[in-house]
Amino acid sequence: MLDQNLAQGAMLMTPPTIDATDPDALMKELFDDDGWVKDQFREHLGDRIHELCNVLADCFVLMGKLNDAAKAVETVRTALVGAFVFGVLDDLLTSTKLLLTGKFPASGNLMRQVIEGIAISVLCAAEMPVILKRKNKNSKAVTAIYWECFNNSHDLTRGFLAIDQLEWNAETLGVFSVAVVQLQERKSYYNAFSHCGTATITNRISLEGPALFHLGGHFDDAKLATYRAELESRINLCRVLPQFIRHLLCSVSSPDAKPVVKAIPPEPV
Repeated sequence: MLDQNLAQGAMLMTPPTIDATDPDALMKELFDDDGWVKDQFREHLGDRIHELCNVLADCFVLMGKLNDAAKAVETVRTALVGAFVFGVLDDLLTSTKLLLTGKFPASGNLMRQVIEGIAISVLCAAEMPVILKRKNKNSKAVTAIYWECFNNSHDLTRGFLAIDQLEWNAETLGVFSVAVVQLQERKSYYNAFSHCGTATITNRISLEGPALFHLGGHFDDAKLATYRAELESRINLCRVLPQFIRHLLCSVSSPDAKPVVKAIPPEPV
């Protein structure tokens, strides 16, 4: 019986073979839960995954308090802050689910949204005008209230601009420069997963043994150190996220916060 159980376990750990020329096989793959990949992650990295859940849960506790504070004020500004913070946590959770099913490139791409969402939530929380565009030889600087511009779909509130905008306004918004640098570094890292390149190729191929490409998710023993480092990075992020959320909690709880319905267009200075 023991030998039979071991054999069954080995079968579960073996990557399935998919005939990609068979429509029924592709249908089965689309609805497969990649259980064999998750089992590998659980076996090798279960302790780090559990720690991630611990620190992420703490973030959701503060998320509840932020929601309560936003509802008490009920402005467009506070609603946007709450929505983006929830988006950060939801994307972080979903990205990690993708990682644990062996879809590293898709997981990394979504993590870039996590990083941008942190910056946007801080910018949306500001009640004062912030720098949206720096002055250059061809145009003047642009300052405006960020959340109002975002609510009107202004081009200068596109997500890929947010980290730089946070850097320009860090002192005004009470954000430590070291925190901005960390966000910039993580965005630069995850940019590699947002476009076709070396990162997207190497995470679809086995690094040891025959150079086999994997369709869908997979677990590669040779990438174990990379998986561990990725989980540690997310754990560390979740350990500092409460500082951001508390900062935002103070912003949305401001006694000066008042409902504003009229958007003010950005003005060059």
